[in-house]
Amino acid sequence: MLMTDTRLRARIAGLTIVSLLASPLAPLVAAQTPPAAAQTPPAAKAPAAKAPPAARPAGAAAAAAPDGAWPRAYTTASGAALTLYQPQVASWTDQKHIVLYTAIAYTPKGAKAPALGTVKVESETSVALDERLVSFSQLKIAEPSFPTLEREPLRMLVEEIVATVPLEQRVIALDRVLANIDTSQIIPKNVEGVKADPPPIFFSQTPAVLVNIDSDPIWAPIAQTDLKSAVNTNWDLFSHDPTQTFYLRHDKVWLKAAEVKGPWEPAGDLPESFTKLPADDNWKDVKASLPGQKVSAARRRRCSSACNRRS
Repeated sequence: MLMTDTRLRARIAGLTIVSLLASPLAPLVAAQTPPAAAQTPPAAKAPAAKAPPAARPAGAAAAAAPDGAWPRAYTTASGAALTLYQPQVASWTDQKHIVLYTAIAYTPKGAKAPALGTVKVESETSVALDERLVSFSQLKIAEPSFPTLEREPLRMLVEEIVATVPLEQRVIALDRVLANIDTSQIIPKNVEGVKADPPPIFFSQTPAVLVNIDSDPIWAPIAQTDLKSAVNTNWDLFSHDPTQTFYLRHDKVWLKAAEVKGPWEPAGDLPESFTKLPADDNWKDVKASLPGQKVSAARRRRCSSACNRRS
């Protein structure tokens, strides 16, 4: 909940009053397994509100506001002009007890300029979900702060607010309240059955490529060869059964390993089976990379070292 002290209230009052006045890479091969909100306040019917005509701004958007929009203007029994501006929600404990601060312009009858200030409003609330309204009809006004009013006029002002604002108009839109609530205090409920495990993190201190495989490799034989290709990855990954070796193409460089997870090293000469791949678009890039780019001894050592560190 939002916590408020004297300094915060003074700052709110001040701000409101002012506003009123104016290289081959070693692969990391990963087998991947294919793959809450503030509580809605309890429904409790609140009286539907009708905003006072004088308080409703022009325009269809403002007229459509469930609480009739703000500010709201009234004339008190003594003839004073009273304008209430949209409250700021300080807290809403358990969605039952609300604390608001609102700016007010109060012009006693015959006065040339309004007295500007703020009041604190506390009330038990009820919620009408269908109308999207929060009712605070049984309000209690405290801590009035009007620098230009003496004690007796200030007491009269508080009494006139309570007497003037009709019960059915002591409402504020639910969405306005929720927009003011400190979301850091909202604790989401745990939902059973939802997989929320953190993903694995792969780290390498040398240049590397990450080969994504959707779960365990699924191998498909290639016609008229002794090669198989992994169909659940977007990399050119092959299995050569006669030598029990795996081959991986990275651009024009070929790597090999005894296990899919590595360690990988430059492949050197490829099995003759690669030259027998079908002449179709599926293997166009693979055939274009044959026989593979040679890797220097220095780069071979770096690659082998990097692969072994990650194995």
